[in-house]
Amino acid sequence: MRAAFLGIDLAWSARNASGVAALHLRNERAALAETPALARTDDDILAFVARYADCTPLIVAIDAPLCVPNRTGKRLGDALISQTFAKYGAGAHPANRTLLSKYNGGVLRGEALIERLAALNVPHTPHFSARSAVRCAFEVYPHAAMIGLFALERALRYKRKPRLSRAEQESAWRQYAAHLDALRDAAPPLDLPERLLQAPWSKAEEDQRDAVLCAYVALHYWWHGATFWQVYGTLEAGYIVAPRLALSDGAR
Repeated sequence: MRAAFLGIDLAWSARNASGVAALHLRNERAALAETPALARTDDDILAFVARYADCTPLIVAIDAPLCVPNRTGKRLGDALISQTFAKYGAGAHPANRTLLSKYNGGVLRGEALIERLAALNVPHTPHFSARSAVRCAFEVYPHAAMIGLFALERALRYKRKPRLSRAEQESAWRQYAAHLDALRDAAPPLDLPERLLQAPWSKAEEDQRDAVLCAYVALHYWWHGATFWQVYGTLEAGYIVAPRLALSDGAR
């Protein structure tokens, strides 16, 4: 069975690049199927996914709002993630149609991408059984995922922010790399090249590294299922897939 686990760090605006990454399994170990890259257009993203269209399972984890029924305020998934992860500094940014329609001529990019993925026989659902021959795409949030995967007490502040010093940001960037490197001893194990782990911060490297993490979430969810992961919210009201908290060390 040829499997592929894809990650997309989708920019809300099509004017910005999106990170894409793919993992495959060999002898029960995961590795990059190709070098992580930046996709400049929606067509580039679809071409990336299409390269794996003959794989099953084929799981695509996307960091972007994929279902936004609310005109204002926040989705159910955003609210539940914030209730659960805010104490770790990993609350969700609220998504609504009024906010997202400011980009891309009013088209909500995540919803449009999901429609196009369906044409590749990749349906939108966060619900499936572990280790099954599933094909699907679902929404994730890297900051919340890291809390569970890396057993963090606080979210890593590796993104450039005006109120964050350069030294603090670069320290968090190095910690991010160290946690990714430690996944070589996780279940499932992930082997990443030193070039990716040692790359200095840039927005391009950040987008690609986040895409790798999303791809690992796709794999980890398929591997462990609901013993580790939870769907916060619903397809109808908006959701995000993130770790269950109070996990035993053995689940990590």
